[in-house]
Amino acid sequence: MIYVTGDIHGGLDINSITEWEEGKTLNHNDYLIIAGDFGIPWNFSTEEDNLMWWIESRPWTTLFIDGNHERFDYWKNQPVEEWNGGRTQQLHEYSQIRRLMRGEVFTIDGTSLFTMGGATSVDKAFRTEGKSWWPDELPSECEINHARETLDSVEWEVDYVITHTCASSLLAKTLYPKHDWEKPDTDRLTNFFNELEYKLDFKRWYYGHFHIDRNIDHRHTTLLDAIVPLGEGIPVGYSLGLQSRALQAKQHRKRRVFRA
Repeated sequence: MIYVTGDIHGGLDINSITEWEEGKTLNHNDYLIIAGDFGIPWNFSTEEDNLMWWIESRPWTTLFIDGNHERFDYWKNQPVEEWNGGRTQQLHEYSQIRRLMRGEVFTIDGTSLFTMGGATSVDKAFRTEGKSWWPDELPSECEINHARETLDSVEWEVDYVITHTCASSLLAKTLYPKHDWEKPDTDRLTNFFNELEYKLDFKRWYYGHFHIDRNIDHRHTTLLDAIVPLGEGIPVGYSLGLQSRALQAKQHRKRRVFRA
């Protein structure tokens, strides 16, 4: 089985995974894909090492795409290898955690996935370049052209799309009713995703970034805490009840300590 969830921000928003009962029944042939802002590594602390160990010790295999809050200086130096048809990077040499790189198509359990990480940080004015923000957060034109070439090779048809942000055309609907939802900022990546919306044949598109759990329409789902089987949207019951309970738990939780 393949599951998808949203940002974990280096462990700050990992409660839904630590409390995931279904995950206890899985094995290494099952996958959990995090739709960006994985955020590990970040500060290379002992606490972070313990968190990394905890994730790697789960029965499933963890995969992720990059968001905008990643240590891109770290990933620049990690080896690249092909895995299930696309380019990946391991968190470290012996890690089972893999970054699914930008502009790739993977075939996992007979299912094809197009992955394209990255997004613009709305708070980058308050961050420090090279320490808490990197311009690599937004894919280059070269990376976007690579994505086009990859999609050419599969005739612009995949089963599912996993990205961190969404197409420009979906921003207002995703952001509503947040401030300035009527005039959202766009960039070259969200504009490229507009191209995919009209050209790519896909069943469902998942993305994170916006810190909400919502089915935007019958083919688009944005995730934060919800963990959904690939191919499915967020259950109606979750939208009405469980999400509010998850938010309450976040407001009152103590910082979780992971011990090796």
